[in-house]
Amino acid sequence: MNSREKIRAVSWWLTWKDLQWPDDDVADAIERRADAAAEAGVNCAVIFGAHFRWDYLPLWDNLHDLLGTIRGALHRRGIRLFDHHSAVLTHRYSGIEEARAMRTFNKHHIPFAPSREVASTWTFHGEHLNDWRMIDITTGRPVFLKAYTAEEFCINNPGFRRAYCEYVKMLVSASGIDGLMCDDGFFYSGWTSCGCQWCRKKFREEYGHELPPVEDLTFWGNYSSEAFKDWIEMRFASTREFLEAVRSVLGDGYPLMACCSSSANYEMAKFALTYQEFCKPCNYIMLEMTGNTPELDGCWNRHFPEQALHLGLAAEYGYPCLGLGYGYTETTADFIWAFNQFLGSSTWFSTLKGRLGLPDSVTSRLKDDPELVGHAYNWEKDHTELLDGETDTETAVFFSRWTRDYYGMTQEDYGRDYDRCCIDLLDHNITFDVVSRIPEKGKYRVLVICSAICLDDSEYAALSRFLADGGCVIAGGPVGCRDKRALPRPEPWLSRYGITCDVKEPERPASFPPSAGMRPEMPVCTGSFRGNRVSHKEWIRTEDGSGSLLWTPGRMQSDSQEMNLPAVIRRMTVSAIDFPGVSCRGWRFRRFRGRNGQLILHALASAFEVETMKELEKQRKNPRGNHLISGIRRKDSSSEITLKINVPCRSAKLYAPMAGFEKEIAIGKDGEVHLHLPEHVFYFILEFPSCES
Repeated sequence: MNSREKIRAVSWWLTWKDLQWPDDDVADAIERRADAAAEAGVNCAVIFGAHFRWDYLPLWDNLHDLLGTIRGALHRRGIRLFDHHSAVLTHRYSGIEEARAMRTFNKHHIPFAPSREVASTWTFHGEHLNDWRMIDITTGRPVFLKAYTAEEFCINNPGFRRAYCEYVKMLVSASGIDGLMCDDGFFYSGWTSCGCQWCRKKFREEYGHELPPVEDLTFWGNYSSEAFKDWIEMRFASTREFLEAVRSVLGDGYPLMACCSSSANYEMAKFALTYQEFCKPCNYIMLEMTGNTPELDGCWNRHFPEQALHLGLAAEYGYPCLGLGYGYTETTADFIWAFNQFLGSSTWFSTLKGRLGLPDSVTSRLKDDPELVGHAYNWEKDHTELLDGETDTETAVFFSRWTRDYYGMTQEDYGRDYDRCCIDLLDHNITFDVVSRIPEKGKYRVLVICSAICLDDSEYAALSRFLADGGCVIAGGPVGCRDKRALPRPEPWLSRYGITCDVKEPERPASFPPSAGMRPEMPVCTGSFRGNRVSHKEWIRTEDGSGSLLWTPGRMQSDSQEMNLPAVIRRMTVSAIDFPGVSCRGWRFRRFRGRNGQLILHALASAFEVETMKELEKQRKNPRGNHLISGIRRKDSSSEITLKINVPCRSAKLYAPMAGFEKEIAIGKDGEVHLHLPEHVFYFILEFPSCES
């Protein structure tokens, strides 16, 4: 698998008209759309529609032939086709109002849903589909997801797992699809799922516990209970094992990915949702930009820490990373493409017309996905050498999964420190990678760890080894005070270096749902070094072998200004480029090394004024989700930019993809590069072909 593989994807939307297949008009439309995709520079299309695939059971033969016909048309133009469907969700409605909600809010699924009475009779290989349903722990009835007007099949049900694997074999054989995005194989309703006999059996036989009633607070939401932590572990393992079963059918190397908008938030344990599990069976990584990109207030960085984690996982595993963003105009397509290049990700651009709550007579006037991406994708095709590099950095930020899973009852326990760390470094133009494993000393000179209170034994040892081998560890807040399961360590990691770290824990009442009784209160960290108290504004430094440890009790979410982490990192690294604050105002930069060793700088404006299609917005019946953004303009950003190059460089070239120009830039004897940017340029690339490392 080539992690540098650049994918230029669009959604291939199925509609009710496509269900007429086989049909000459549909066949002609497929050819026209395939032509449009090829002209736009697309190299991958992803099916959207017929989404709740089990609802299409009576139509599978026709549907698979339709997918095969689409694949054939795309292959003749050098484009791959991935299928994308929900493995586990099924639309189920009671009465006309639920049916109306289903079709208003989820029209993009093409909700071909049977009545509950008919659904109760459906079987596959002798098993009733209704016997596979997840069971709500609180009611003993099937889980119902109001937002989707849906029920969910249980990934631990052996009958369902066999059936879905059989379906995947059938799908690939009949359609010839080139890849699969297998959606929703987690616990969508959160802590209320799943109480089916198979989940209870797995918990009893593999972990040695009976699942208690929700009134039992010695278990539920009790983060001192090892049995409750086993429940958390089992649910995460279940999501991985389901995808491993899918992988066993597809074979090694076949493209497989899963939906996952975040792996960082503390609530991921609630859903058992993380790409840290999915990476084991999957070999493509999804980076979904939910909501608006940019947001209506003009920001785009709020989800950057989550995106950075998925980028880091892609780099660690050597997988392509595919950034999915939604929009309806060339403006949003251009921005989403530019944002993905800034991140270092491939692009999947998609409209989402069916969720707007507008009639088809209105949405049919909006352009199809390939019509919106041609500008950006064709530029990428002609400039691949600028866009397939690797981050050029000495700095890594560690993400602590165990702190999130077994200690993080609220975002204040850990997540806000991780988020603030990533955003602070981004805002100060420090390029970095996120790592989910403690690296060996080599690529990274500096490892940043903020409030990772839980380290497993291998992480504990690897962190000490990184330091002893000459690395620099910059640690803030409580680090390594607890083990993988959040039990206090007899020898906290910091104590090995003369540091005493104390944490004042907030009250942590057990509850159902877990964390429901918690106030969003940050655990306060204090500490001393060799008997002397250390303030949250102070960094102490100690040496170990040829390495250095810098530590402060300060926490990024409350003390970031006084900690000034970016300045500490800059003192410990050598930067090839300086970004003077005034002349670079309103811009964010990330640094890459191209395949030929050239230094490449990607720059994106940090804030925008956003315009929407106001008249259409007023007509929407569904105010949720993505909005109809029609225009963006950068704001509060410099048009005159000066950079300082600190290593020998003979030349530079400026590219403004969206504006359509490129030109040579002179470099002064003092290494200064002066740029003048037109107001409409919000993204640019600087290439330094002869710049040394």
